[in-house]
Amino acid sequence: MARIVEGVPALLLERPARALVVADLHLGFEEEMRSRGVNIPPQSPRIVGVLGEECRRANAGRLYILGDLKHTFTGSSGLERRMLKPLMERLRRHVSEIVVIPGNHDGGLRDLISDVVEIAPAKGVYIEEEDLLLTHGHVKPDPSHLNAGRIVTGHLHPVLRLGVGPESVRFRVWLRLVGERARLYKRLTGVKRPKVRGAVELLVMPSFNEMMTGRSVTELGNEPRGRGPILSSGAFNFDEAEVLTLEGVSLGTLGYLRGGAGW
Repeated sequence: MARIVEGVPALLLERPARALVVADLHLGFEEEMRSRGVNIPPQSPRIVGVLGEECRRANAGRLYILGDLKHTFTGSSGLERRMLKPLMERLRRHVSEIVVIPGNHDGGLRDLISDVVEIAPAKGVYIEEEDLLLTHGHVKPDPSHLNAGRIVTGHLHPVLRLGVGPESVRFRVWLRLVGERARLYKRLTGVKRPKVRGAVELLVMPSFNEMMTGRSVTELGNEPRGRGPILSSGAFNFDEAEVLTLEGVSLGTLGYLRGGAGW
């Protein structure tokens, strides 16, 4: 059974072999920050080093990256062209296989590193042994995969903000939602499929890059437009979404945290 790695924005799969799942590395983001006048030391090699160590610690033979491996939205920056392949070769010292499911920031990725990693379809990868669909979350999944009992996505970069103004703090969190498979299937395909029954669990991963944070989850609407077709489908009630820390500790539902529904 897939489980959250305590203290790390990663999921560990046990079947058919041990594999680590992460999302949203955004390697090369330093170049955009420099273009905006924010000069920081190189962070991408450090991020890859931390990820490699987590793969070693988990004894994982395979690594799944759920999109936005790189940061530039259109094309590739000079830094990404110089850096990505050596960094992926460095990761390959820790795992025998790296599978990248492209995200919306991964245009041109195949030309850069397809000889080092496997580039999977953007519509996702279904792992039968875990009954699990892995996808970045920015495009509709393959309809044949919507029978999955569990869907894991990235893309949202969920964080929780506590406090107001300069006194506030933000930290990365997981979101766990439960909906009806039949409703999700119909919303995404427009077709009612009688054999699609039961509940579907949606697990939204935090960004592995700690500097890539999105809006606080308490500010999300119930159907967050622009967050991808799965989250925007209306098949999930965001007030009922469970918020989990990196350690896997439940903080309650979004409704509870917003002080409204869910108390």
